[in-house]
Amino acid sequence: MSKDEKKEEKVSGISRRNFITGTGVAMAGALATGALLPGKVEAVPPPKKWGRTTDVLIIGTGYSGLAAAIEAHDAGCKVAIIEKAVVIGGNSAIASGIYNCSEPDVQAKYGIKDSPEQHYQQTLAAGDFRGDPEKVKYMTYHALEGRKWLEKQGVQFDEKPYTAVGALWARSFDPVKKGRGGSIIRALKAQVDARKIPVMMNVKLKALVRQKPLEGDIMGAVVTEKGKDVYFKAQKAVILATGGFAADVAMRSKHDPRLTAEVPTTNVPWATGEAIVIAENEGADVHGMDYIQMLIACNYFTKKYGSLTNLGVDHALFVNLDGKRFVAEDQRRDVMAEAVLKQKNKVLLWVADEKCSKRFNPKMTEEIIKDGLAFRANTLEELAKILNAKLEVPEQAFIESVAKYNESVTKGKDEEFGKKPQNLKPVTTAPFYASPTQAGVHHTMGGIQTKGTTCQVIDRENKIVPRLYAAGEVTGGVHGANRVGGNATVDCIVFGRNAGINAAKEKSWS
Repeated sequence: MSKDEKKEEKVSGISRRNFITGTGVAMAGALATGALLPGKVEAVPPPKKWGRTTDVLIIGTGYSGLAAAIEAHDAGCKVAIIEKAVVIGGNSAIASGIYNCSEPDVQAKYGIKDSPEQHYQQTLAAGDFRGDPEKVKYMTYHALEGRKWLEKQGVQFDEKPYTAVGALWARSFDPVKKGRGGSIIRALKAQVDARKIPVMMNVKLKALVRQKPLEGDIMGAVVTEKGKDVYFKAQKAVILATGGFAADVAMRSKHDPRLTAEVPTTNVPWATGEAIVIAENEGADVHGMDYIQMLIACNYFTKKYGSLTNLGVDHALFVNLDGKRFVAEDQRRDVMAEAVLKQKNKVLLWVADEKCSKRFNPKMTEEIIKDGLAFRANTLEELAKILNAKLEVPEQAFIESVAKYNESVTKGKDEEFGKKPQNLKPVTTAPFYASPTQAGVHHTMGGIQTKGTTCQVIDRENKIVPRLYAAGEVTGGVHGANRVGGNATVDCIVFGRNAGINAAKEKSWS
């Protein structure tokens, strides 16, 4: 706490601690979400009788939650998972599943030089040096280990690295099975099932149970199951792995007023961030809540997640409705999003050839094209006519932009926008594709503060909240002000595993 903050508290007579333990409890929850959560938002004392019992209780079934469950179980713990939705996986199930890691020997085969140190430095810089250096270094230096662990769980990755949108370097590895991010969820869920770890669906976290308000151990949670409140004892720890709040308009617009209901999101509807508020009400500190990332991945026509931009930036270029390039395709995600917002109708056209399109699930590509949400043509001239008919894109300007881009490829230098040479690949192989795309709220980099790399939640006084852990997008401090594309999966796996391993080391409180 700064000297100025201490002065303010002395003058007002109200400390943060007093506020949260007094009449301000409900208000604190309301301010964080824009509306009160169902039921009372306040500290819940231990019950006389618990309804369910486990060693480690995990909230959420995305990458981090399932990874934590596997590791905690393999360390000898009884584990239970709850999920508020009726389907498993949250955002992880619909994500690209792109995984960033440096693997120098493999990358060298494709003329790519890389190292964990480079991954670390680029990640720090991309987040405007607002990420926690300790966390960032641990994540990037353990990224390859995390991918190898996923492979042991049954996930298959394409050997050839590429540069995903916003990834900044050719260290992105794709899960090769259809479904991409969903394939990772299916593999991890199969491992959870093989261990007979119970996964309770349509069960919501309502509150955490602590020995005393803002004091002592986290003892479990109150969950809502079939309309009834159930006290769930966690004899070792509770792990929050609930994701971010990109789908909660009130919460996101509180921290960035631009992000109103009119702005689309790439997230599932239940990415609403209430676990952050619940943790705050038990004293947890939060960080970087205004670091909210937009991604050019929403379809222009539907306003929903469904663009082809995630295929990558090699063998591709971006043009606006005037048919002209306006930004380097391999820039930071926030830079690209801001550039798109300045264009006519706030839209870009992702234009690519067959070499880029092969990276995607062919069935999904066909469905998007069949629905008229993206376009394909055998020649660039034919594609230009389609774009003119559908979106009034000037044909000649479009053809000239593609030609100028291909000329820069031949020269080996993008003099106009500075696209990196390694990503400067021609758009020349038929058929050709165009996907009208808008920016949508994609990732919330802020969230619950954790201690170093342990995943232990810390409070506003930088003290550990005993037996409470958090991992993945629900946490803050990893990505800084901007998340590198392909780093979210790494974050979830590396720290999800750590959360499970460290939670398992706790001694049972009863």
